[in-house]
Amino acid sequence: MKELIAKRYIKAFSKDAVKSELEKDLEFLSTLANAYQISKFKEIVESPYVDISKKVEFILQVILENKTTQRFSNFIKVLAEHKRLNLFQELYAELFSYIAFLNKEYVANLRVSEKYDEVVLNDIQSQFSKKLGVNLILKQEIVQEIGIKLIVEDLGIEISFSQEKFIQDLRNHIIKAF
Repeated sequence: MKELIAKRYIKAFSKDAVKSELEKDLEFLSTLANAYQISKFKEIVESPYVDISKKVEFILQVILENKTTQRFSNFIKVLAEHKRLNLFQELYAELFSYIAFLNKEYVANLRVSEKYDEVVLNDIQSQFSKKLGVNLILKQEIVQEIGIKLIVEDLGIEISFSQEKFIQDLRNHIIKAF
């Protein structure tokens, strides 16, 4: 639910913005998303007893040190008015995805049972980048499952090969042969 709300805010926020402005705004949202993980910050932002103007002042002056643009300051004020200051992490993720979309860069998660070296990872990255026609940033994740799975969430692509599925398909093929 929060992701859908964040998507709408980022769509409206980035409508007339230049990519360089959005990259700077991404830095501000990164700071706020990291600050939101601190319990005191979260407590202040979510408190019904702290006035909205004090929350906005705290965020803009203390956390972001008055370094924001007027457009970003207005964005924070709109979020505060609509009681959406709890969306910093989701807003950051959405803006990151939107900038990646503009750059045609996508993050791909490679889930494997054992660690691959950089040469193999770079080869996988370049092959799939060429195949999909985009720039992929490959992140390796070690899991307990036996097999390989490549997931590019923003493109809705999942490619996998698992030993269990292969054995099951082989059994089904043999059974059908008889």
